[in-house]
Amino acid sequence: MKTNRRTNIYRLDFTEIKSQKEDKQPNTGLIFGNPFIYGKINNFYQLTLGFGQQHILGQKGNKNGVAVSAVYNAGLTLGLLRPYYLEVQDRSTSGGTKLIKFTSKDSTDFLGLTTGILGGGGFGKGWSELKMKPGVYLKSALRFDYGRFNELVSGLEAGVSIEYYTD
Repeated sequence: MKTNRRTNIYRLDFTEIKSQKEDKQPNTGLIFGNPFIYGKINNFYQLTLGFGQQHILGQKGNKNGVAVSAVYNAGLTLGLLRPYYLEVQDRSTSGGTKLIKFTSKDSTDFLGLTTGILGGGGFGKGWSELKMKPGVYLKSALRFDYGRFNELVSGLEAGVSIEYYTD
């Protein structure tokens, strides 16, 4: 805390960003196996490092009430793109399998492939092909802390976050 009403915030996050359009499909025919997401190209992870402040706008009473705070922070973010692999039946050999990823030159391998997909390539595949995308972020929010007699920490934060990544 810098003062009674102002606090410094240090932020370090590692998260995975998923599209709301992703539709996870079950594997075909196997009891155990990885589900897959048809049409997915990359997994996107972000590492965020930032600094900000929280400013208390209104305190809550000892028994009941709501404390309102303004929260703002900014910093650097590093986007990590990992190619998404699918395990498919190898059409050139009978009974064999292979791992493929989407590339524009062999995108025809994915046409009509829904019956030949055995599952996702797994978490361990594609890390050697990781691409880094540096960026920046800015976050601003209002935080509402509530609870009876300060026994339980409860809160709700609503705001806006903007991120920009380089190409």
